[in-house]
Amino acid sequence: MTLKIIISEDDKRWDQFVENHPKGSIYHHSAWKSVLQSTFGFIPFYVAEVNPCNGRFEGILPCMRVKSRLTGTRLVSLPFTSYCAQLFPETLVDDIVEMALQNYPDTDYLELKFYDVLENESKILQRQSTYNTHVLHLTASANEIFKSFHNTSVCQRIKRGAKYNLKLRTADNEKDLKLFYDLHTKTRKKHGLPPHPYLFFQNMWKILMPHKFLLIPLLEYQGKIIAGAIVLKFKNTFHFEYSAFDLDYADISPNHSMIWETIKIAIDEGAKIFDFGRTASANKSLMDFKKRWATEEHNLQYYYYPEAKRINTEEGVIKYLLTKVNSLLPPYLLRLEGEVIYPHLG
Repeated sequence: MTLKIIISEDDKRWDQFVENHPKGSIYHHSAWKSVLQSTFGFIPFYVAEVNPCNGRFEGILPCMRVKSRLTGTRLVSLPFTSYCAQLFPETLVDDIVEMALQNYPDTDYLELKFYDVLENESKILQRQSTYNTHVLHLTASANEIFKSFHNTSVCQRIKRGAKYNLKLRTADNEKDLKLFYDLHTKTRKKHGLPPHPYLFFQNMWKILMPHKFLLIPLLEYQGKIIAGAIVLKFKNTFHFEYSAFDLDYADISPNHSMIWETIKIAIDEGAKIFDFGRTASANKSLMDFKKRWATEEHNLQYYYYPEAKRINTEEGVIKYLLTKVNSLLPPYLLRLEGEVIYPHLG
C-alpha cells in the first residue's frame, strides 16, 4: 500500500470511499473541507492509503493545517469538528503522523479527533478524553422514542410548547439563515461567548445545501423566530451542531420543541442516528440535559503528538475573563471578535 496526498474535491475516489465506508461521515466529505478552507483559510492535508495494483483507496485521513500565534502551528483532523472517525488501518497511524510532520516540519503539534479508542495504541501519540457526544438511536417509532425521554425535564416541556402553537419550518433562503445568525449572536452573548463568523454558516449554506447535507430548523411563535439550529445530514445520521433560542421565551421551552420536531424530521427521512453534538466533560449541566433525551453517552478520543498545547477555552481564567467582557459588548463588536478569534481555535 502507498500513502498519497489527495486533492479530495478533484478525486472522485475520496467521496466514494467516504460514502461507502460504514463510519464515513459528513466531516470526512470533501464538501466539509471546502467549508473549512473557504471560511478560515486552513490548508488541507488529505491523505489516502492507495492500493498500487488497482488504485483503490483502502483508507483515508482528512487533516487541516492551522497556523496561529495564539494556538501554534498545528495539524488537526479536523478543525470545528466534534470528531472524525478513523477510516484507515490502525497500523498506519504512526506512519501517517510521520508523513504529516515531514511535510510540515514547523508543526508544533498534531491533533486527531477520533470517535473510538485505538485498539492498538500508537507508540508516539498521547490520548486524552475530555469530550463526549450523546447519540439517540432512532430504531423505534416516534411515539416510543418520545416515551423514552425524561418525563418532567423533556416530555412535559415539549407538551407545554405544543399549547402555545409553536410551529417549525426549515430555512429555504439566506434571509432565513440571517435570522438564525441573529439568534445565534444573541444566545452566544447571553453565555458571554462570541458568535462564529457569519461566513462559516454562509459557506455551509452555499456548499452543503446543494448536496442536501444541511438542515436549518426554525421555530416560530406569533410570527417571530425564537429558536433555530444548524443540522448536518449525511447518510443515516443527523448532527445537531449549533442551536440557539431566545431566552426571553424560556418559559415555553422553545429549545425542547425545536429538538423534538427536528428528531421527527430525522425519523421521517429514515435516519437511524441523531447526534446531539460534542460536550466538554466538565460541563455537567449540558451533559445532564443531553442524557435526559434517552441518549447513549460516548467518550470521544483525541490523540496528540507530541502533546496538546492549545489554549483551553472550556474552563479556567481565559473563559472567565472572556465571559465577563463579552457579556458587556454590543453585538457588532462581539461578531468582530468572533471573526478574529475563531480561526485560532478550530
